[in-house]
Amino acid sequence: MPRLSFHSTAVVWLVLTAAAFWCPAMAQEPVLLERVVAIVDEEMILQSDLDLAIELYQLDRQLSGAEPEPVTPELRRRVLESLIENKLIIAEAKQNEMVVEEAEIQARVQERVDELVSQYGSQSALEQALRESGLTLDDFRFRYGTQLRNQQYMRLVVGRFIRPNVEVMANEVEEYYIANLDEMPAEPDSITVSAILIRIQPSDETRQMVQGKVAAAQEALESGQGFAMVAQSHSEGPNATRGGRIGAVKAGDLFDRALEQAVAQLGVGEISPPVVSTRGVHILTVDSVEASGAKVISQIFFPVEIQEHDIEISRQRAAAARQRVLGGETFSLVAAEVSDDPAASATGGLMGTFQLNELSAEFQTALEGAVSGDVTEPLITPSGWYVFQVIDRVEGHRYTYDELKDDLRRFVENQKIELALTEYIQELEGRFFVDIKE
Repeated sequence: MPRLSFHSTAVVWLVLTAAAFWCPAMAQEPVLLERVVAIVDEEMILQSDLDLAIELYQLDRQLSGAEPEPVTPELRRRVLESLIENKLIIAEAKQNEMVVEEAEIQARVQERVDELVSQYGSQSALEQALRESGLTLDDFRFRYGTQLRNQQYMRLVVGRFIRPNVEVMANEVEEYYIANLDEMPAEPDSITVSAILIRIQPSDETRQMVQGKVAAAQEALESGQGFAMVAQSHSEGPNATRGGRIGAVKAGDLFDRALEQAVAQLGVGEISPPVVSTRGVHILTVDSVEASGAKVISQIFFPVEIQEHDIEISRQRAAAARQRVLGGETFSLVAAEVSDDPAASATGGLMGTFQLNELSAEFQTALEGAVSGDVTEPLITPSGWYVFQVIDRVEGHRYTYDELKDDLRRFVENQKIELALTEYIQELEGRFFVDIKE
């Protein structure tokens, strides 16, 4: 955004001279109430407004899974310019008697809050996440309502003063396609694959050692010792010192289906039999049930550690399965016989047909360049060793102009609108008073 009417950097001081009539001691020195960072059409943008806008910008990034951005002078400048632009657009909208329906704004704010409550599992969990960012739910409601209001004013102004003057010709769209051909989207290859999965299993010695630890914990429980005491003395989980307490969980919170099923079947005070997960062996109990239905659980946990020897044995099994296929055996028969995927016996290891970019990065790398009939080298993943056979592969293609022209037209139109909006805001800067103090 271009520089506006800069004045010397200033801080607003309120000198309480009037108060001296009542309390002469108060008239000794000025008192700093609030710093003004900009004035737009007689409306002030305060330091607290800018600070809150930056905090809420960081919260937006957090809610979308991005890392917070360092609060640099450049970030402060960008956020302040955005606040000034919003003020200018609102001033123009109000001068032209454009009205935003407040009831609609508040309804959409509530919809967003409801979405976040569902995402976090409860309102208290959402409020906790906000507190970690130094905000309250009211702060969020205020910020999101302000954002929606600004967007609506922007749509009204663009719809009346900018969009009617923007015209996009067919030749402009086609020229844009040709000029940016290398950046045009392409449909990726589609691939039909079958797979053999060989899981990495712990050695018999490791199994026997863990079984002994589990038996000792069960014996202590059967002798009448409390679950928390047994967890403190036997569990090898990170929460052992807290008596194995995990906390409140609801359906879908746990990482393993076997654990989900075990917790679902337990009542308060009941103790599960040993449950084997992808990480180890768990003994679970339900301490209480919250009003929301979430269960507060504790566990006694013994990790099952995989050794290098275990990984190598599994790799050899996967390599042997691959050699059988290369030697002429049917992939589906080998998969049904040796694959650790429970569905393999029924499907012959067939995974299905996918666009290549739908697969994990590991799978994409393993299948890169593979053609119909190829059998890949064993690939190690968190689930175990995979061997793939490519059943069919169809090359993707770059989308044609006719396939993209409607989307491209909207894109070119939006580019023109953004350029016209920038020029329009520059015009507003000349019509409304703008004074940046920072």
